[in-house]
Amino acid sequence: MEVEALPELAPEGSDNSQKDQHINVRISTTDKKLVEEKAAQAGLKTGEYMRRAALGRQITGKIPPEFRRMLAATGSNLNQLTRLANAGKLRGASLQTLNELLTRLLETLK
Repeated sequence: MEVEALPELAPEGSDNSQKDQHINVRISTTDKKLVEEKAAQAGLKTGEYMRRAALGRQITGKIPPEFRRMLAATGSNLNQLTRLANAGKLRGASLQTLNELLTRLLETLK
């Protein structure tokens, strides 16, 4: 008996066809809540989250606004430090500030 090969998946984001097919899945209330929470954390609707998970596509979480602000502040401080270093005016206090920001940023990522 010959087994028919499965077609390759279309690259992510390339399938613009209308989604007109349904798949019904039974899961527990606990699992449903967990899937909905994970979808919300990723900034996706539940259906899109499940599609990506089932097809082995990447699911990335939303970057929290606090993290964005910290990252922007760190980048800004790094630019200032680079200018000071190039001008030969780098002070220890500036390095301490950057170190504190980076520490807070890493704690947020954990």
